[in-house]
Amino acid sequence: MVTEEKWDNRGQYSEKRIRLYEQIFGEGYISSGGHMTTEQLCFLLQNLTKDARVLEIGSGIGGAAFFLESQYGCVVTGVDLCENVCTIAEERTATKGSTVNFMLGDILNIDFPPKSFDVIMSRDTLLHLSETKKRKLFAKCIEWLDDNGEIIIGDYCRRPKSEPICEFFEAYVADRGYDLHEPFAYGKLLEDAGFKKVVSWDVSGDFLELLEAELQRFRKEHNPRPKHFEKENFEHTEKSWLQKIGWVRIGDMRKGVLYGRRG
Repeated sequence: MVTEEKWDNRGQYSEKRIRLYEQIFGEGYISSGGHMTTEQLCFLLQNLTKDARVLEIGSGIGGAAFFLESQYGCVVTGVDLCENVCTIAEERTATKGSTVNFMLGDILNIDFPPKSFDVIMSRDTLLHLSETKKRKLFAKCIEWLDDNGEIIIGDYCRRPKSEPICEFFEAYVADRGYDLHEPFAYGKLLEDAGFKKVVSWDVSGDFLELLEAELQRFRKEHNPRPKHFEKENFEHTEKSWLQKIGWVRIGDMRKGVLYGRRG
């Protein structure tokens, strides 16, 4: 395990919050869409074959990594900056009899040999990196991929920066320290790094449906009273989902999927 200074995004990934997210997103997941989003990203890839080498950046508590191993027979390396999620993921490798290699560390401070992977995958993670750091990471990724290797990214996005956005969404982005791009501008960063056959999709419509379904499921689970969590945590989570739904509906908050190949 590569060790790093403890990080949980100011409590966003505390053990209590991780358990709450897993209730909303499904077992093994702490990001929107859960297993459904994993399957959708996998569908876009051609290199997911037995023994394919996969790097997942922001592997969380392991839902996608375990699926790639069990469904496709991939050899998976997961990297995450949060100690809490890595600990949970490693504990589950033992209970599942898995061989996924989870690493705790900052992906920008890790070096893999050239052509180490056939696929690099990331979802709802790179928003934490500035544009400069994204560019640095993509330059490393293209070196880590084998010939014709693929990269697939799902991430929070925004309307074009030339257009005004809601002040509350702008404050939310600033408070979280996110770096968001319009989906097609985001794809340009991959092209600048040398990736070929880059495709960008704005999947905000699907994202809106997921958020609405997650909110309904969360309310149903905790009706008539919150289970396992204080009323304050329930109300905070409900408010957060309603805000995101509102921002997606007006087009300020968006979701993008990016694909590229090394060759």
